[in-house]
Amino acid sequence: MDQELVQYLDSRFQSVNRQFQELRGEMTAGLEGLRGEITEGFQELRDEMTAGLQGLRGEMTAGLEEVKRHSGVLVEGLRHELQLVAEGLAMHIQVQHVQEREYHDRQHQETRALIRSVHDELRQQHDHLRQRVENLEQKRQN
Repeated sequence: MDQELVQYLDSRFQSVNRQFQELRGEMTAGLEGLRGEITEGFQELRDEMTAGLQGLRGEMTAGLEEVKRHSGVLVEGLRHELQLVAEGLAMHIQVQHVQEREYHDRQHQETRALIRSVHDELRQQHDHLRQRVENLEQKRQN
């Protein structure tokens, strides 16, 4: 195989590998950020609930039902937000997967087309050289 073609294909494959590494880094960073936000959200909720419980100890008789209701609303809101985050993450991962697949399919098609083109060109050159050899052999026999 032509050295330039090998170098070209190597550089293309290295470029694809770099792009995968960058994408993996971006996804990892995004997931780490998301993990931090969720942890922070849980910590804030924990802090709010702790403060609410400390206040509840002082007002145990009259305000007990109100604090329970408020905590329930906070928990339900957080559940809903967490579900939205999970759905958004799943959708993001799915979109990324589709985009990566499309990219790889395009790269594969481009590589196959390039190989086909080079193969056809080499075959034509081979046929041409074979014909020239046959012509030379015929001339030599005459």
